[in-house]
Amino acid sequence: MTGTEASPLAEGGPPKPPGMFDGFAEYRTPSVEDYQRLFSSGLVVVDTNVLLTLYRSNQRTREDLLTVLDRLRERLWVPHQVLAEFWRNREQTSVLGHHRARAKEVGEALAKAGRSASDALDRWLKQVHVGDDAEINSAIAGHREQLDEVLLALQSLIERQADKDVIADATDTNADPVLARLEPILEGRIGPPFAEQEYAEALQEANRRGQAEVPPGYEDFKSKPAEQAAGDYLVWEQTLKEAERVGSDVLFVTGDSKEDWWKQRNGVIPARPRPELVREMVRRTGRRLFMLQPSGLLEQARQVLELEVETSSVLDLEQLQTADTSGKDEWTSEALEALVDLLLGQASVQAYAMLDAAQNEGFVSRATVYEIGGYDETRMLRGFTRPVKTAARRLQEQGIATGDADTLLVAVYDPAFDAVSASGFRLAKEAVPLLRPIAQRVYGEDARIT
Repeated sequence: MTGTEASPLAEGGPPKPPGMFDGFAEYRTPSVEDYQRLFSSGLVVVDTNVLLTLYRSNQRTREDLLTVLDRLRERLWVPHQVLAEFWRNREQTSVLGHHRARAKEVGEALAKAGRSASDALDRWLKQVHVGDDAEINSAIAGHREQLDEVLLALQSLIERQADKDVIADATDTNADPVLARLEPILEGRIGPPFAEQEYAEALQEANRRGQAEVPPGYEDFKSKPAEQAAGDYLVWEQTLKEAERVGSDVLFVTGDSKEDWWKQRNGVIPARPRPELVREMVRRTGRRLFMLQPSGLLEQARQVLELEVETSSVLDLEQLQTADTSGKDEWTSEALEALVDLLLGQASVQAYAMLDAAQNEGFVSRATVYEIGGYDETRMLRGFTRPVKTAARRLQEQGIATGDADTLLVAVYDPAFDAVSASGFRLAKEAVPLLRPIAQRVYGEDARIT
């Protein structure tokens, strides 16, 4: 197949003899002609994180990304699942409050660094017995003052940049400038929802694939509730249906960099879509699958569509993607400590259940929760995680936490144990090692090990 063909299948006529890439389409490197065809006649599908990135990027990048989406509006298509996730996640602190939360985080880090430097100087002064040496004491006092001034200047600069990048009136959907731009771009470009029975069947299939580690989305089943973890598969299934309906190759644009979407390579060979996804697209639709991250979309739009896109916008999106990969919006030790302290005063059973889970590879059994709470064994645990989510969201509003409140502690269901009741509760993977020292502090040296 050449770069100008519409799909890996022949369009009528006698069957072609097999070529080198027949059955191995996942190894073909996309060409300029491929992107020209995709931008003129393909199906350009944007993932939820692309839309949410409009709130997290700076002003210049936001404008460039909206310009590219506007130019591609006739080719754009948004799965209904993407829109559902967009509205569910849009108001999170990590989205609308991204710039102020990051500014607060850096400001606190700078203040902590200043205190650490001051404490270190005090210890040194005592250890070397400087005493009444007026010259050295005067010099150190002057440098302390300079350090304080530099740190305050940095904090002020960061706050000003946050004020510049934050979107005014974003909390009001009638005044949000991002929505004002997006709404006409996506008019008529949003797919239908699943029918009720179809949705139930899709959830079952997502769970099956998640357990078998069939891409996409199986990574989410390791840390999220089943229905939320199914999101990637639901987006994928709706994309397959639309590609089959319109008969077009697909360019899927996502900021997700997990291994259940991408075949990670190295610095020489770039990441490619997972081979299973490429083959499933061919098998289900007869069409080719292409994938780009948002930075790649801007770069290709600049080259192929000859749009004016700032290099800084491409770099900004690459940095956001790198931040995602390195654990952005995950829980930190400081945030978890604040959460545990808050729960100990308001919902101590949940607090101790989390600490016990941290001591037991992230899982706390139903029986242990009963023991902690002194509950009767007939008591239902429906809504047990709600106080954790409520407290976590309160910390998000205060700019203390940015981790996902919904997935920090989730119920685990085991049909072999009970078809209705939870068999226990599981912590988000990244929270487990961070909570262990907190458990040591709360329990003392003899931390519980369940």
